Amino acid sequence: MISVVIPTYNTGAFISESILSVLCQTWTDYEIIVIDDGSTDNTRQIIENKFPKVRYYYIPNQGVSNARNYGIQKARGEYVAFLDADDLWLPDKLEKQLKVFLADNELMMVFTEHRDFDTNGIRKAIFSKKERLMKGDVVKNIFLYSYVALPTVMVRRKIFDGIGCFDESLKVAEDDNLWMRIALKFKIHLLDEVLVHVRLREGSLTRCASNLFDGGLKNIDLIENKYIDLKKRLGRVNIRRKKSIIYNYYGYYFFSKSDYAMSRYYLFKSIIYYPKFASIFYAMFSFIPPSFVEILKNLKRKYEYIFLKV
Repeated sequence: MISVVIPTYNTGAFISESILSVLCQTWTDYEIIVIDDGSTDNTRQIIENKFPKVRYYYIPNQGVSNARNYGIQKARGEYVAFLDADDLWLPDKLEKQLKVFLADNELMMVFTEHRDFDTNGIRKAIFSKKERLMKGDVVKNIFLYSYVALPTVMVRRKIFDGIGCFDESLKVAEDDNLWMRIALKFKIHLLDEVLVHVRLREGSLTRCASNLFDGGLKNIDLIENKYIDLKKRLGRVNIRRKKSIIYNYYGYYFFSKSDYAMSRYYLFKSIIYYPKFASIFYAMFSFIPPSFVEILKNLKRKYEYIFLKV
């Protein structure tokens, strides 16, 4: 049996779609466990009225890592699959992943490709996990590039007995932290097929720049001081590269908000850790008169709308 763990916090507007995407699976031997992390909306009523067979648990709000870990504790299946309460599975997702597991007893984690979607529809895939994650050192690739979307992941439940669950001190990057710990010691596999659609919502935790910035640095701090095996595997250069990526992201965020002084501050920090052309380019660009920068940014937006719209 597969245990489907769905944490939720005030996602009453979306959770029915997510649960229905599970109920439409071609593989039918599963249980659905919804962990309500202190919602104040109508989530409970939706579950009780529309999905009486779902195992629903309400807990005080302590964060998504705690909620997922609670769901893992309640799981009765040999496998655990994760789904966020606003994302969607394609109908054969569970069946195809399970076939991969059954063909290789050494596999402990199987994840898939995915596509993002929003109110404008499904976006084209822009990240090849086969090329960017599975070639070379998988642990280092997950650390640097992330992109193992949580709703794509299925694991053998027994894996948690050896390496623990999600680190509850993390609000962001808690999933990457766990995937790296699994890949460090066990065999993982990419099912190179889009089987999940991940919803993009403005204002969600993973879309908030400050949360991504703080959470990314917190994850690095834990790796350097708690997960020593990971620190040794990643090495000093890759840790500096990741810090550079995080500071570059935050610098670009302020650049997009036209706060060029803050943008320069974080971009120069990015350059100090690991110089890259993009960081240097935007740092230099931030010295140009703001009015001219705004003109160029508007031209860039028009180009993306006309030529890159998907």
